[in-house]
Amino acid sequence: MSATREQDIRRRAIDATRDLAAAGGYDSVQMRDVVRLSRLSSATIYRHFSSKDHLLAATHLEWIAALERSGAARPGGVDAAERVCAILHNTCRTMARHPRLTAALIHALGSSDPGVGDCHREINRIMNDMFRTAMADEIPGSEEFVRLLGVAWEGALFSWAFGRMTMDEVEHTVTRAARLLLLGAAAEAPTGHGP
Repeated sequence: MSATREQDIRRRAIDATRDLAAAGGYDSVQMRDVVRLSRLSSATIYRHFSSKDHLLAATHLEWIAALERSGAARPGGVDAAERVCAILHNTCRTMARHPRLTAALIHALGSSDPGVGDCHREINRIMNDMFRTAMADEIPGSEEFVRLLGVAWEGALFSWAFGRMTMDEVEHTVTRAARLLLLGAAAEAPTGHGP
C-alpha cells in the first residue's frame, strides 16, 4: 500500500472520529459510524487502528501535533514561567472550546490498548518539547521540571474529564504548579558566586 493511500485512510478515519466525538463525546464514537462517515471498510480501519480508543488517541495526537505547529506553542514572554504558562493557557482554552471532543480524547488515554500507549507517549513527547523550548536555557534540571509538570497536567485533565474540576480550575492548577516549580528551580540554580 502506498504512503499516500495510508495517509488517506488515516485522515478519513481520524476526521470521522473527531466529528463523532465533537458531536456527542466518547460514547458517540462507534466503529460502525466511523465506517459510515469515513466510507472505509471496518477491515481497513482495523488494519490501522486496533480499537475505538486507539482511533481517539490518534485523533488526540494529531490535535496536539497541530498545536505544536501553531504559534500557540511558541508564545512570547519575558521569562520561562510566563512562556510555559502561556502554552498551558492556550492549550486549556483550545480544549474548553471543544469540551465533548476533549473529554472523549482524554477518556481514551486511560485505555490499556498498546496503540493508545504509543500515541500517549508521542503526545507527552510533543508537550514536553514545547515546555523545553519555552524554558530555553533558563532552568537548570529542566527534565525534572518537565516530568513533574507533566504529572500535574495529566492529573488535572483526567480530573476535568471525569467531572471533578472545571477547565478554569485545570488552568489555575497547572499554571500555579508551573510557577511554583519554576520558582523552586530558579532558587536552586547556582548563582555563580564563590563562598
